[in-house]
Amino acid sequence: MAGAGDYLGSLLAQGRSYRHLHRVLLAAFVLVTIFVLDRYRTALAGTFGMTEPVVVEVVEEVPVVSESPTQPGNLAKEDLSIERAGNSTLGFHAIYYINMQARYDREDAMALQAYISGLDIQDFPAVEADMIDPIGMPPSHRPRKLKTGEKGCWRAHANIWSEMVRTKSPPVLIMESDATWDINLRPIMSNLNKHFVDFLRRINSTAVHDPSWGAKNNAAALHRRDTAIDPTHVPADNTTTSTNSTESPSPIHYNPDDPWLSEHWDLFSVGQCFEHPQDKNINLIFPDPWVPEGRQYFGQKLGHERVVRKSGGITCTTSYAISHTGAAKLLMRSALDLDNPVDLLIRRLTLSRDLVAYSVMPPVIAQWEYRGDVGMTERGSQSDINGGKHIDTPESANMNGWDGAVPEKNSVWITKAHHRDVTFDKMALDVAWSEILGDAQLKKSWWDPKSGD
Repeated sequence: MAGAGDYLGSLLAQGRSYRHLHRVLLAAFVLVTIFVLDRYRTALAGTFGMTEPVVVEVVEEVPVVSESPTQPGNLAKEDLSIERAGNSTLGFHAIYYINMQARYDREDAMALQAYISGLDIQDFPAVEADMIDPIGMPPSHRPRKLKTGEKGCWRAHANIWSEMVRTKSPPVLIMESDATWDINLRPIMSNLNKHFVDFLRRINSTAVHDPSWGAKNNAAALHRRDTAIDPTHVPADNTTTSTNSTESPSPIHYNPDDPWLSEHWDLFSVGQCFEHPQDKNINLIFPDPWVPEGRQYFGQKLGHERVVRKSGGITCTTSYAISHTGAAKLLMRSALDLDNPVDLLIRRLTLSRDLVAYSVMPPVIAQWEYRGDVGMTERGSQSDINGGKHIDTPESANMNGWDGAVPEKNSVWITKAHHRDVTFDKMALDVAWSEILGDAQLKKSWWDPKSGD
């Protein structure tokens, strides 16, 4: 009996071992099957009618759902674009200001204005007089026309243009170091952006010719380069190629990644001191609550309004935005013939309509200078180009401002007289003291001659 029991126990143990092995093999089969299905799921999807899982990447930009600006998708893009046009770089890749090494006063004034109005600005070195050598200047059909200071001013701007052309960078805003603006510059630019895009729509704007390699709106150049690479390609006898042809016109849509739609222009001036009347009728007048009433646009009285227009040709490079196509055009023009100061170079290229340029009036940005009664005129501090000798304040200087106007206003700055069209609700430098020090009085922190303290 015992032998039979042992035999039965052996059979049961062997059965359990087989079942255990069976479970191990089954588990291995399942794992291999899952691996194969995961590895080759794309190929198997077509065989078994399966669909590939859709991965949605969440991005800040809202996708376009319709061509109509009244659809929710475009409304969201519009809001985002307008908001970015009023961000800390005003919707541009960067804000550069050009400053000479010795102008610490301008550097500090720029820092204070940016601080209270929420701008991120970067200084870009000026080209000093001792850096100018005739050997490095371009040819000119009017030699000896430009002063050394004018050559340095042009080269500082040209250094930015050259960098943009080398890197094909997005548009930047360039300022002179004595630029000033309304403390509400960011909302002003957001408001301008909305109407600027509307203006481009109204004039049926199309993208400017972009000669850079691989540009999407330079189909003719792409065709030429492709055939140059492939010597076996021979065009048909009836094929004609225009060097100015482009692909289909670019539609005007809000673009949060490029709020100012820079492919539609070379230059956009927001701070000129004068505008030529050419093309003055190509404009859009729009409401702007930060503009005091009383300005005029070529005889037309304005209320709380600004005008965005096709530029006729600016004077003064106080502040302008430039795209890489505009940078290339200005660099090309000045490299071939440096016959004018930088602002007049822009003016001439605009008058010839070779530069696609727009501007806004009254300008959003102006230039400041010191009051004439604080001793700075006699120092030569009012101009880097025409300032004359740089000396300390002489005893004969007009210092009357310190007796009344300066401590009353807590300001030594005014807008330059030749910026006739400029008007600010709250000039940033004018309100900087009250923004930073509140109700403090300047005289209370002066030296007291009685106590000697």
